[in-house]
Amino acid sequence: MKSLIKYLFFTVLVTSCSNKEEVKEPTLDVNSEKWELVKTTGNFMGSETTGEDMEWQEYYIFNSDATFFKSRDWDNAVKEASGKYAKEVLDGQEYLELVYSSGEELIGNCTGDNKEQLFYKKGDVLRGNWGNCDGPILEYKQLKK
Repeated sequence: MKSLIKYLFFTVLVTSCSNKEEVKEPTLDVNSEKWELVKTTGNFMGSETTGEDMEWQEYYIFNSDATFFKSRDWDNAVKEASGKYAKEVLDGQEYLELVYSSGEELIGNCTGDNKEQLFYKKGDVLRGNWGNCDGPILEYKQLKK
């Protein structure tokens, strides 16, 4: 009987110590796809704009070699940026971590560094997190081929 209790105690101890939270691997597929800005929202009611009504037009192209290209057309002036990206998961939420190597003036973030995060939302939407610090909320949709 003592050995049975020891066995059960040991089994519970081992399984409870090895019960790590499983890390979800990213499933978001953005390779060689164009994602276009479709909506901007400010921090006050009624500030949502879409399509040609937005202040600027922009898009990302994500390549299979983990590089990206970004283009923004604002008042007929086109600016471009590029860098590398990685697919990440934070608290079960998939996102892309972009690290810019050029065009840093196009970065939309709260930190002032050369990184930007785009979170994957239902309905095949990527949403920037710039809105967390009074910037606009930018939403991108994948263009279908």
